[in-house]
Amino acid sequence: MAIESRATQIAAIGYTFVILSSIATCLRVYCRGWVVKAFGADDWLAVIAQFMFIVFCSYEITGVRYGTGRHFKDIEPENIPRAMQMWWTCEPTYVLTNMAIKASIAIFLLRICITRTHKIIIWTITGITEIYSLFFFLLFVLQCRPTSLFWLRYTSNPPGGSCLDASVVAKAFYAYSAISCLSDWTYSLLPIALVYNLQMSRRTKISVVGILAAGAIASSATIIRFPYLYSLTDIDDFLYSTSDVAIWSTVETGLGITASAVATLRPLLRSFLGHGSSADGQGNSARPWQRTGSNHPTGGYIRSHGQNGEEAFDLHDNAGKRIGVTTIIDHDDKSDGNGETGKNGSRSEASDSVAELHGWNSSQSDLADANGQPRAQKGWNVLVKKTVVQTRGSDLA
Repeated sequence: MAIESRATQIAAIGYTFVILSSIATCLRVYCRGWVVKAFGADDWLAVIAQFMFIVFCSYEITGVRYGTGRHFKDIEPENIPRAMQMWWTCEPTYVLTNMAIKASIAIFLLRICITRTHKIIIWTITGITEIYSLFFFLLFVLQCRPTSLFWLRYTSNPPGGSCLDASVVAKAFYAYSAISCLSDWTYSLLPIALVYNLQMSRRTKISVVGILAAGAIASSATIIRFPYLYSLTDIDDFLYSTSDVAIWSTVETGLGITASAVATLRPLLRSFLGHGSSADGQGNSARPWQRTGSNHPTGGYIRSHGQNGEEAFDLHDNAGKRIGVTTIIDHDDKSDGNGETGKNGSRSEASDSVAELHGWNSSQSDLADANGQPRAQKGWNVLVKKTVVQTRGSDLA
């Protein structure tokens, strides 16, 4: 009679997502560290999350070797405590990994937030998620006294002690999953609000929203896992009953890491395809977003104020490389006899020079000086419009 087992499925899912997420994380590190040259706190958290996910999958696959995914009756008695110990180790590692992922995504979104309301939403949902995750982590780790009783209770001579009722842990896991879904969908839907009023083409809006909202994919695994959480109460056949919990927890975490990495890879894709990028909005001021206390462009993002007061936004490929700046000076001088300018006409001064990205916060006069242009004369109604166009390093040679 064939042995009923889910071990192969658990192992296959573990191998698949540890490879997929590792590739995505490596690409993220390359993109942020070498292409954009703006490796930030969110990227460090993503690397930490990936490292912990590898540890999680290692324990999970080791547990499969000892009996995870099989019925107790089909496992050698001496291997049951070992498999249970691997399962116990996976759970807190899983929680810590997802805490790092959520924090990474939150920092990423805070970098591109426009309004104070959006920032408050992100801080609030992230705070709730992280605090409850820490509570759930401690609850799981301390559910048995001594801790080793969690796996040694399946031996012939278990130590003295006690464990919380399994239903308490299961209910806490239900709440954790609900909060996790709430944060995932908040992080996924918020980009729609972020780009709705931005000055960019519809195609670019769809592209940006699609990239930033990729995290919703991870929450689908959390939703699918909901019906299986009751299996945590089946302590008499725990390793087989919780197979679906193990599978979908791996999928959720692996997708979360991969999706958060994909959201940062647009500059790498554009660089690979050999296309420069430019801000879609024809703004009158543009600046790269900066991290607090840093002189470097933040994360390769540019936000600009459009002509109608709207915001323009672009994922900037090579922040830190050279940027061409064109300055246009308009004035209200009346037309002279030669008809060179009208009442609402304009005089244009254009700079063909390519300036280093150092003076984003300079005054309008300083910007004119930096490009060899004359300062505005007294009495002019001066309006300075800056159009920022990114050029690839090869274009500057």
